[in-house]
Amino acid sequence: MQKKRNIIPLVETYNEVDTEKYIKSYMFIKGFAVAKNLKQTLIALAVARHFHNGQYRKDGMPYIVHLLKVCSTLINYGIDDDTTLAAALLHDLLEDCSDKLPLKGRELITEYHLSQEVLDIITLLTKESGLDEYELSVYFKKIERNCKASLIKLSDRLHNSTSLYTFTFERMRKYIKETDNFLIPMASYCKNYYPDYTNSFSILKSNIYS
Repeated sequence: MQKKRNIIPLVETYNEVDTEKYIKSYMFIKGFAVAKNLKQTLIALAVARHFHNGQYRKDGMPYIVHLLKVCSTLINYGIDDDTTLAAALLHDLLEDCSDKLPLKGRELITEYHLSQEVLDIITLLTKESGLDEYELSVYFKKIERNCKASLIKLSDRLHNSTSLYTFTFERMRKYIKETDNFLIPMASYCKNYYPDYTNSFSILKSNIYS
């Protein structure tokens, strides 16, 4: 007799007030994924909504708003790769939902049937706290070598830059320095070395820099 898996159900009741704040973006991505037959993205939408439920950003918005913005920005910049969009929706999962993932993300493969590549990208993007300058350079260089991870990281930085007003002065200073030292050079590198995505990287760089 096959052992029954302890799958975490994704269907649940969500706060109506919170849902109103992101449902348009959610349905935009869902409609795009259905039209393009992006099966990983559809799964990632449900998984992100479930695991980040009840989490909020410092500006008070439901956390999933950020994930949807990172994903929808990539769509608007011409990205329709299923793996990239799925990983964009889940890029903060290991960092912010580790208490719900006893298998350190393997659940995404074994229970929700996402690909190993999606998990690899999410793992690559997950940043430990307290990294020094050298460790940060290693972290960003690893991302730079992966085109899909780089697209997500730059889209993530673009959206985070819109909420700098919630940062302390010291955190803002470090964030801007990190952007100048690592993110802008990453965008320049990727624009030259990933010719299929030159336009996407150029727009991301320009919008982050501005």
